[in-house]
Amino acid sequence: MIKTDLFQQLLDLGCDWKIQDILVNKDFKEIDIYVHYTKSTCIFPGTDEEFDLYDFGSSRRVRHLDLFEYKTFINVRFPRVKNSKGDVRTIETDWIDKRVSFTYLFEKKVLETLDMSKNQTKTAAYFDTTFDIVHSIMTRGVERGLRRRDFIGMWALGIDEKSYGNGQKYITVLSDPVTHRVLDIIEGRTTDDALELISWTVPPAQLDKIELVAMDMWQPFMNAVGEIIPDADIVHDKFHTAKYLNKGVDNVRKQEVKEQEILKNNKYLFMKNKENWTEKQRDKFEQINQINLITAQAWKMKENFKEIYNLGRKQLCLSFFKKWYTDIVESDIKPMIKVADTILNHLKGVINSAVTYITNSAAENLNGQIQVVKTVGRGFASVEGYRNSILFFFGKLDMAPL
Repeated sequence: MIKTDLFQQLLDLGCDWKIQDILVNKDFKEIDIYVHYTKSTCIFPGTDEEFDLYDFGSSRRVRHLDLFEYKTFINVRFPRVKNSKGDVRTIETDWIDKRVSFTYLFEKKVLETLDMSKNQTKTAAYFDTTFDIVHSIMTRGVERGLRRRDFIGMWALGIDEKSYGNGQKYITVLSDPVTHRVLDIIEGRTTDDALELISWTVPPAQLDKIELVAMDMWQPFMNAVGEIIPDADIVHDKFHTAKYLNKGVDNVRKQEVKEQEILKNNKYLFMKNKENWTEKQRDKFEQINQINLITAQAWKMKENFKEIYNLGRKQLCLSFFKKWYTDIVESDIKPMIKVADTILNHLKGVINSAVTYITNSAAENLNGQIQVVKTVGRGFASVEGYRNSILFFFGKLDMAPL
């Protein structure tokens, strides 16, 4: 017979519960602790009313934190209580959700380990439990976190698309660019998809307080924001605009490389920030610049555009753009004119980006970390599994069970 005093302190289930017996199985390295309810009365769930104990439910074996490297289980029969109307309910406790087969402390430890391991399979192996148990704990954590989440003080949104699966499918990601948290996702990237995502995620009262929405130049997203948050300003962050400018320069290079051997294998020279050039790349650019190639001229146009982000006022940005746009058109460099026209068509959003620090980096960063998320699931057979993992790792949710 094992002394129960130490275990009583370690379990700390409260004064209403007492250990009856402890069994140790050395072959399976398991400890079974048997506890029973000590009071003759119970609080009826959802009320403050106390009634006499009615009866006990069937015996259950639930997983708890390991003790001395032994898998530990609590064996318990939860008491039931009948109210004055004759309704019978199982009592609630502060150490387990009666609907699951593990205690809150076990659940909390699994959540912490999963957050560190980024892998459900490895977490299940660590606790010597099943993948399904770990997955259910992660799902419960996300559900709790979403119920607890608030939007107080939120005044900006970010919306972006991300391919998944074999690359032929897309999800739309809604984020808070200030706190860098993912708010939710939906399958698809149409206007209707974006409208549904925004409307179900952000409470109507909070939508009225949204001032800025960061996004790329995808028209369906712009349409959705214009319809559901018409007073919000759209922001096309500078990193997305830079992609268009880089693409324009590279298209010029592709045309000119047919006649200029020096441009071969130098694609990334013109896409890389000059501050990050190597000495060899600096020398190469000087060679190209000295012979005044069209590619070098296009690169300078791209670099000149960066000045718009240093001006700080909308009117100054507009004046700068007019001059920059005129210079591009007069250059007659077709790929750069195409880029300039694209920026012109989205000028308000580009200038908004120049005068605010808001970017779409929360969703953009997600794209770079997606491989980490993919290791958590079994290939994400469903968008719901994908959503669950993204919210777990990037939702900044309060998922603690206690």
